[in-house]
Amino acid sequence: MKDARMSWRAIFSIISTIAGIYIGFLTQKPVSSLCDPTECPYCYGDDLCGDVEENKINLRYGSFSDAFNNLFGVKNVYFADYGGVKVVLKKLGHRSELARMTKKASEVKIFEQLNSAGGALKACDPETSELLVEKSRRSFGLEQLWSVLQINSEPLILRIFERQDDWPVPELYGACGLLIVEEHCGQPLNNFRTSDWHDRAFLALQLVEAAVNFTRKHADFRMYLTDISPDNIAVDDDFNLCFIDLENVILKQKLADEDSVHYSEHFDEDDFVYDEGAVCQSSMSDHNVYAVCRLLLSRRAPWPMMRNGLLHSAPPNVVVRYDELFALIEECVDSDEKLSRFYIAEELIRLLKEATESH
Repeated sequence: MKDARMSWRAIFSIISTIAGIYIGFLTQKPVSSLCDPTECPYCYGDDLCGDVEENKINLRYGSFSDAFNNLFGVKNVYFADYGGVKVVLKKLGHRSELARMTKKASEVKIFEQLNSAGGALKACDPETSELLVEKSRRSFGLEQLWSVLQINSEPLILRIFERQDDWPVPELYGACGLLIVEEHCGQPLNNFRTSDWHDRAFLALQLVEAAVNFTRKHADFRMYLTDISPDNIAVDDDFNLCFIDLENVILKQKLADEDSVHYSEHFDEDDFVYDEGAVCQSSMSDHNVYAVCRLLLSRRAPWPMMRNGLLHSAPPNVVVRYDELFALIEECVDSDEKLSRFYIAEELIRLLKEATESH
């Protein structure tokens, strides 16, 4: 019976792949049809428009899932090949959104947008806004920066936190009109919730390290992620993870003083609550560490986050040997300023490294 089930799965996989290729041939469309560069006077850039016009970037139709996604444009995200590399195409605006945009860009309006309450990208104070504009003008013209802030700020964040060891974010290859081209980082984190425990421990290690690094390691900014979820984190075949949706963040200019620390308040209800003003008032916040513990690692992680926590169902020998690890995760959720979450994060990193390296 087991062999029969495996055979049917193999047959279904083959049929799905053939169907995907067939649908692809029937519905194939050029990437240029997604860009609308002539409709975007305040666009994300044109550095890849030449490659788009020369058909060097092509939508993928090699599987049913790719063909289905590219046919229907799920969340305006498309999968493509670019020079033999898998990439993700994101269409970050529509004509209707462009029509509502204020056409005249100015630094004053940009500062107002950055400091406005409830914006997807929030700068904590005027000093942070000024520094952000200064740094971003190396990559964006004034009108491009204005459109990025009004429609989707992810390209700006990817330029500020460029891909390197400390920043698990996609590489941004460039843009054409409304389309940006990013590195394909893998499958959603939720797809790995039943992987081998030690592989999940390696993912947990990267999550805690990222929470600390986004807070402390950048030369100019502290970045606080306000939309952490398994859907916004991708994992590749080597279990390296990447934060793939960076539109919703709080930025704070990094100062040398770390004495003024904001401690996130925990509520027992399922809702994840944070105080944007309180995060900004202190020189540094433990928001990222708390969010990772609360939403992804804790056995009390609320639905629809990581049910029972990423480190659920540990083998008995792991539970006995690393009981401190599981206790610290829950302490990270409940902790107040009596026990710093940054101290807890250091201990979690130490224990997770030990657990993964000893396997």
